[in-house]
Amino acid sequence: MAEKMVRCIRCHDVFDAELGPCLKCGTPYKPPVVTQPIDGLYSERYAAEILPTQPAVASGPPRRRETTSYLIWGGLGLVGVAVVIAIVVQLAGLGSGPAAPAPIGAIRPAAMPTDTLPPTTDATIKDLNDIKFSAHITVQSRIQMTTAVAPKAQVVVVKYDGIVSGGNQWGTLKVGTSAQEAMLVDGEVFVRAPSAVKWTQASSIAPYKVLSPIFGLQDTHALAMIGQETKNGQVLNHLQATHWWRPDISRLSMYDLSNLRLTPDVQTLDLWVEADGTPVYATYDGTNMAGNTTLFAMHVEYTFSNVGTAMTIAVPGADWTPSPAPPGSSSAASAPPASASATPKK
Repeated sequence: MAEKMVRCIRCHDVFDAELGPCLKCGTPYKPPVVTQPIDGLYSERYAAEILPTQPAVASGPPRRRETTSYLIWGGLGLVGVAVVIAIVVQLAGLGSGPAAPAPIGAIRPAAMPTDTLPPTTDATIKDLNDIKFSAHITVQSRIQMTTAVAPKAQVVVVKYDGIVSGGNQWGTLKVGTSAQEAMLVDGEVFVRAPSAVKWTQASSIAPYKVLSPIFGLQDTHALAMIGQETKNGQVLNHLQATHWWRPDISRLSMYDLSNLRLTPDVQTLDLWVEADGTPVYATYDGTNMAGNTTLFAMHVEYTFSNVGTAMTIAVPGADWTPSPAPPGSSSAASAPPASASATPKK
């Protein structure tokens, strides 16, 4: 008889299945149920030892809620209603009441001067460019130069007091302690020391000593309106030169600055005029800096009075000729020295 040795499924002892149940615990032998293996699986060889598996749960795409489309269309509807309400409120605001104030902290651009002038101040440009402009004019310049811009460091003070009328000019120019009285009449030039009797005819006069035309303002683009200001108790229009202005600093200061190594890189011309454009006061500032060091600085002040009043400036006669003074001016012409005698002009 052949032996059929098996292992007890309970106590794991080995016994002969053909002789009966397990000799140790009495558990009968049950032959395993053979199942048909599935092609292509690992169980082809070990089908008898595979334990039953749990059935797989089939899965598929999640079920779409029927309410999704309603939510989408509802959201779009709310957005459309909000847009319509905003448009209605905007249209209502255009026709009623002042606009709402800007929010706190809103950035507003700074006011900038325009490059055009009001019609009343157009006359200023015309007068200052008119070669026959008439006025009593004073000029005072202070020029500071270092060796970086000039052959030697120095401070020069220039003062001028005179009149222009009908294309002619007469005044006293003082540079430091040196002074000279000069007259320009119909292209002829006459000079003398202040309070002297004799005039000497000169061949020419330096262009920077000729006032008219004043400031070299070519057109209205060279000036911008800043606004109205009260100056010396008088309400005046404040004008300022724009970047189109190209000044001749020698003529502005009435001093020869043609040999400067460096010219001002920051320049400002301020002009105060009456409502009809009549010039009253002007200042010029020009500087050239290297860091905090001033290489060049110039400040000039102009005053205008008796603007438009014609004054006679004639060729000096045989007798001593007093310096002219505008009508009503407190700076009356001085009388000739007591020892002076009549002297021809040449």
